Amino acid sequence: MEQSRRSFLAAMATGVTGALAGCGGGSESPTDAGTPTATDAATDTPTPTATATDAPTETATDAGTATPSATPTPTPDVAQRVLVGPGDFVFEPATFSVPVGSTVLWEWRGSNHNVKAETTPDGSEWTGTPGDAGRTFSSGHTYAYTFDVPGEYAYYCAPHRSLDMAGSFTVTE
Repeated sequence: MEQSRRSFLAAMATGVTGALAGCGGGSESPTDAGTPTATDAATDTPTPTATATDAPTETATDAGTATPSATPTPTPDVAQRVLVGPGDFVFEPATFSVPVGSTVLWEWRGSNHNVKAETTPDGSEWTGTPGDAGRTFSSGHTYAYTFDVPGEYAYYCAPHRSLDMAGSFTVTE
């Protein structure tokens, strides 16, 4: 039984090595037709390599299956846009008026700015941008708030308050 197992393994090793030699482009067959080792097969296996001309393969998707998507958040009608830091340390415009129920949108054109309420009318809960006075935002950030309480509002940029970066507006009935 042991002899037929050895004969079988030797025949397999010779066949595999011969087949790999033909595929591998000139590999030499082992001189010993004895028991094969793991290195006999491993050294003759070609490894594919990627080239610069390889292109990604597109995968078809089933057009019959709907993919759920997030419902976009509706953007409120903006009554006033205020640019935050569009150059130096200013809000543009610095003052304005809007009717009750209007949305004001602050758009960051500079970085390291925020909008903090200095004075608000009684009943207003507006405090400015989220976070404490040290939290700032970068260019491209937007902040919107809808004002339902009429009155005078004043605000500032906390990091640049000493440079008079401030604004004000009136919410009218």
